[in-house]
Amino acid sequence: MKYPVVLIRWADAHTSEPGWLDLEELTDQAEAIVETVGFLIPEGEDGSKPGHVSLWQTLSEGDAIHGMWIPVAMVRETIL
Repeated sequence: MKYPVVLIRWADAHTSEPGWLDLEELTDQAEAIVETVGFLIPEGEDGSKPGHVSLWQTLSEGDAIHGMWIPVAMVRETIL
């Protein structure tokens, strides 16, 4: 396999609960950690994006579908 399949755990942007909130009562200080799996394309290769972890869901003879680019600063863990 040319590109390894990896699991990326990363901190996603997230929103508050709907409606007006008293900022003094804000208790959610945790990151919103999500997990994404895909074929890892090294930076500099076709299908990658500088400064990002580049993943593709499906590859076939030079074609790909469902790409995802996660900014490197948001990545918390990479599991091969």
